[in-house]
Amino acid sequence: MKSFAFIFFALTTFLHAGSVKFEKDLYEAHAGIKEELVTREFKFTNTSEKTIKIRDADAGCTCVAVEFLGRKTTYATGESGVMRVAFKVENAQGTVDKTVLVWLEGDPDEKPSSQVTFRIQIPTAITLEPKTLSWDLNSKPEPKSIRVKIDYEKPVRIKKISVSNENYTSEIIPVEEGKSYDVRITPKSTATPGLCLIGIESDIDIDKYQRQQGFARIVSPAK
Repeated sequence: MKSFAFIFFALTTFLHAGSVKFEKDLYEAHAGIKEELVTREFKFTNTSEKTIKIRDADAGCTCVAVEFLGRKTTYATGESGVMRVAFKVENAQGTVDKTVLVWLEGDPDEKPSSQVTFRIQIPTAITLEPKTLSWDLNSKPEPKSIRVKIDYEKPVRIKKISVSNENYTSEIIPVEEGKSYDVRITPKSTATPGLCLIGIESDIDIDKYQRQQGFARIVSPAK
């Protein structure tokens, strides 16, 4: 009985999967450094032997909007269409993958007929290396640094450093003015485990990059 159930599930999955066929499994886009919305069109074809109606398409994220060109949802055998996907960049950086699931009428909620991935490459104007500084419990409270690297068309300067814990002091050390800085963090004591948030504020003219966050922590050594 279990074997039959598995075969039935696999067969129905295969039949559904052939109904909406996208030209590619993966669509890629490169966002401009100031771009707030990245939109691409995904072409597909009804490869089944019957007319289909699209019930829903969703990426499970409020940052992604999905619509079908002309608001068309019914497609005859062999007919093609276009699904438009818009990604709201917000504070995202680096490589972001969003999978869009497509349900036809009659599909169970847990088993969409098709899926396609939208990969967005988003520039990173400011990077922290590393993002987290660590000291072992009761170790020497020596200074450690986060390197702030700037990859932008204009010089960017660090205006302010803030720490959430009075046990830590901070200092800004220019490495290459406008391009690279060290944020030096020193604990006054390492006698107590804990986490500290490090706020790094710059004068870059892109709002979402102006405030970066790093971390400092005191941890018990691994045994």
